[in-house]
Amino acid sequence: MINAALLGCGEMGRLHADCIAQLSGIRIYACCDTNESRALAFREKYNAAVATTEPQRIWQDENIQLVYVATPTNSHKALCLAGIAAGKHLMIEKPIALTASEAHEIYTAAKRAGLIAMVGLKFRFYEMVQKARALVPSPFLVSVQVMDDPWPPDFWANDPEQGGGNVISQGIHGADLLRFFADADPECVFAVGANYHQPTGVVDNLSATFRFENGVAGSLIVGDCGQPPQVSKFMAQLHGPAGSVLVTERLTHLQFKPRGSTEISTYRGEESGILEENRALLKALRGEAPVAATLWEGYVAQAMIEAGIQSANSRRAERVLTEVHSV
Repeated sequence: MINAALLGCGEMGRLHADCIAQLSGIRIYACCDTNESRALAFREKYNAAVATTEPQRIWQDENIQLVYVATPTNSHKALCLAGIAAGKHLMIEKPIALTASEAHEIYTAAKRAGLIAMVGLKFRFYEMVQKARALVPSPFLVSVQVMDDPWPPDFWANDPEQGGGNVISQGIHGADLLRFFADADPECVFAVGANYHQPTGVVDNLSATFRFENGVAGSLIVGDCGQPPQVSKFMAQLHGPAGSVLVTERLTHLQFKPRGSTEISTYRGEESGILEENRALLKALRGEAPVAATLWEGYVAQAMIEAGIQSANSRRAERVLTEVHSV
C-alpha cells in the first residue's frame, strides 16, 4: 500500500483525493493545509491518519512515500525541494513552479535523487486526446485553445506573485498539448499578447505560434476573455497527411475527416484526465511503466509560455529552451 500525503486541501487536492479513492494500492495517509479546519475535514472525509498545518510533519513521517503538491504555485519550489531532500516521490500540480528556471531546478533535484516525480498535465490523458494523436500521428499543423471566462481579480492564481495569472496557469496545459501532438521539442515562438483587462497587471491573453524541431507549426490561444460557444473552453485541431481532427466540448468530442474523403467520423469520451494521470502515476511507482508526464515535460511547457510572453513584450520571435536536458 502506498501512503500518500496531500499538501493543499483545496479544490485540486480534493480532485486528486477523489481519484485516489477510486484506485487500489494507494490511500490518503496525511492531509496538510495552512488552514487547520480544511486539513481536519479532509482527514475525516478520506479516513486519513494525519492532519497537520506543518509540511515538516510530512517530510519526517517515514510512513509516507508519495506527496501531492497542490498548493499555490509560489510555494512549490520550497515544498518540492524539501520533499525531494526527504526522499519523497512527488505529484506536482501544474505549473511546477512560478518560473521555468525554478521548474528546471526542481526537475534537476528530483532526477539526481532518483525519485518518481510527475506533473499534473491532465490533457494528455484524455481519451479523445489520445484518439486524436492516433488518428493524425504526424501532423503538419496543430492548434490548441484554452479560453476561460474572466478570472476574479482576487483569485490567488490571478495574483502575479502567487500564481502568475491565467496565461501562465492555464497556458501550461495548452503548451503541453501542442508539444504532445507535435511529438517534438519547440524551437522558437512569435506571440502577441498583453494585459487587456485584469486589474492585477498579469498578461491575461496570448496568441502564440511555435515552430517545433520536426517542422510542425503549433498555435496556442490562451486567456480569459470568455469561453467561446460551440467549441468550449478547451479545443484542439490537428491537420496532417492522415486527415484533420477537431476536438471540442472540453476535449471530449472528436470529429475526424480522412484526407481525400468527405466522410466525417465522430467519437465521444469522458473528461477523466485527472483519474487517468493518477492511474499512470501508480503504475510508475510500481515500476510497471515509465513516468507519463515528467518534470522535464512540465518544464518545457512552462518555458514555452514564458518565451511566448517574452515574445509578446519584445515583438520579435524568441527561442524557447535555454536549459539542457541533462544532469
